[in-house]
Amino acid sequence: MSTDNLPFEESARPYAQAVEKAVLRNLNLRTGMAIQFRKLAAGASKREGQFYGAIDGKGVMLGPNEKEDLGLKQDDICIVRGFTGVYEFSFVSKVLQIFSTPFPYALLAYPATVDAQRARQSMRTPCVWPVVVQAAAEKILAQTVDLSPHGAMLSSGQPLGRVGDCLSLQLQVTIEGNASSIGLLGNIRHQSQTPGSSSYISGVAFQATGEQEKLMLHYLCQK
Repeated sequence: MSTDNLPFEESARPYAQAVEKAVLRNLNLRTGMAIQFRKLAAGASKREGQFYGAIDGKGVMLGPNEKEDLGLKQDDICIVRGFTGVYEFSFVSKVLQIFSTPFPYALLAYPATVDAQRARQSMRTPCVWPVVVQAAAEKILAQTVDLSPHGAMLSSGQPLGRVGDCLSLQLQVTIEGNASSIGLLGNIRHQSQTPGSSSYISGVAFQATGEQEKLMLHYLCQK
């Protein structure tokens, strides 16, 4: 399954598994989740949209971003792609009907199965915590962009290293009003520079996490 140019795509997927057939309802899609869709026709362009909801076995409701035109009409065949935070998925469906009230959306035929590929071990939680990164002989100040019990996205003013490098992390957090530090080991899975800025974004997978650290990470992600 191709994920070219998905806005939520990671440049490397450390936990990516083989594409498999899945049932849409088992992927736990959430209202407002970003999706992409494209009509299967020569010259058709990809469009950004939102998942509004689904009626099991009957239909899937997709809407445009803000006030953009859906660019679809009844009986069109289109391909839909998305990322749940854990799974990348895609399916092909037929447009059953286009609605303009009470808001614009397209009703697509409910797919019997979807192509799904697990890209992460768990859902990431958006958060901002300071992190002290020990990279080789250098300490670098960074902050979390998002966090899960298995990894984090970090933002820093300079590269943390190269893909595959091992890091020592001290995550500075507040738990029940008390400042605390979580010591973690990880390695860099992917890294890129934020367009138009001097910041670098690094995907880090945690390694050999202790039981206490796991409990603290689970607590932070739940909160």
